[in-house]
This record gives sequence, structure tokens and C-alpha cells, in this order.
Amino acid sequence: MKLLFSTFAATLALVASVPAAAQDTTSTASDIEQVAVDPARLAAAEVTIDYLFPLGTYERMMKGTMDQMMDSIISQSFERPMAETMKGYGVDDAAIEEMGDASINDMMLERDPHFKERMQISTRIMTNEMVDLMTAMEPAIRETLANIYARKFTADQLAEMNAFFATETGGAFARDYMMVFVDPEMMQSMMNFVPEIMQAMPAIMRKVEEATAHLPPVKTGAHLQEDDE
Repeated sequence: MKLLFSTFAATLALVASVPAAAQDTTSTASDIEQVAVDPARLAAAEVTIDYLFPLGTYERMMKGTMDQMMDSIISQSFERPMAETMKGYGVDDAAIEEMGDASINDMMLERDPHFKERMQISTRIMTNEMVDLMTAMEPAIRETLANIYARKFTADQLAEMNAFFATETGGAFARDYMMVFVDPEMMQSMMNFVPEIMQAMPAIMRKVEEATAHLPPVKTGAHLQEDDE
């Protein structure tokens, strides 16, 4: 279940971060505070965002498509042999050898015949809840994007963009600008990386452990109780 939540969160974070591509990552918070946004540029940028990121964009991106993507990612992740996964994390003993080629799915289905259905229902609920949350965030995101575009582009550049978006071709581009990132072909391309990510995770976690080895260990419940005494 922890794998479901972590994978789900990572995927949603990826989708949610797509609009941030418009942000100037070289700017710091202090830089942003010091640059006043020209009203004319801001007005033009708001029109641009109306074309590129209209209200309801997150719902369009996530409804249906995200469910299918998450189902596929979870299926691929859970079909990997459990012994292979455990060995990747440095666990290698007789009990692991006895697992053979059994996957997480195999083990869970043995205990819970409705495991797959339970996972699919969980995914649907989480996706729907995230759609509602992210839809509520859209006005603030649109305002931020407008400010970013107003800083990055001149009024003339924004006017040229908006003139293009007002054409039939420009309008078609703007309507599907964000949807390209959740196109089935893009989703399949992203899902192809899941096995590689799963395989790389143990090494990544070991690097994290090495990089944090100089820090004192996290206090357990027993340690906290000792401190209170």
C-alpha cells in the first residue's frame, strides 16, 4: 500500500508540475518581489493563460487518463518478482530465496482475492479527490502563470501570441497544449520508464543513506520516552 501512495503521489506531482515549465527557474523569490509587473503586460498575459490554461484544465488532464496510467504503473510495479525487489534493497536470505518468482500481486492475491479490485477502487477515489483539490487550486495557478508570462514576455510578444491563438490553428494548439502531456502515447512512454525506476530505487536509497550518514539517527518512541524522563 505504501508503494501505491508513493507512486501515486509522484505521478500527480509530475502532472501538476507541467505548468511550472513556464517559470523562470533562474529567478529567486527576492528577484520576483523586486520586479513590478507592468499592468499592460499582465492584462495581455491573462489572455494568453485563458488560451493555454483555462479553468477545468486539470480535470481534463486527469479524468480517465490518470486512472488508466496509475492502474498500469501499479500493475507493472506489483508484477515484479518480490525476491528481486528485496535483493535490490540489500535483503538476501533463505526466506527471500524461497519466494522464487512470486510477485507482490501473487502474495497479495493469496491473502486477498479482491486485491486488484481494491487497488483500482483506491486509485479511482484518490484520483477523483485530487482532481477536486487541484481544480480548486486552478485560479491561483492561473494568476501565478499570468504573472510569470508578464515578466518573461513583452506586451508586443504577448499580443503576437494572442493573435496566433485567436486563429483556427492557434486555437487548436492552445486547446491541446496541456493535453499533450497526458496523451496516451506520452503516458505509454512514461510508463515504459517504470521498470527502470523500480530497479534504480534501491541504489538511490543507498545514496540517500550514505549522504545522511553523518546525521544523528531519528529518535524512536523509546528514545522520546527517555527524553521525557
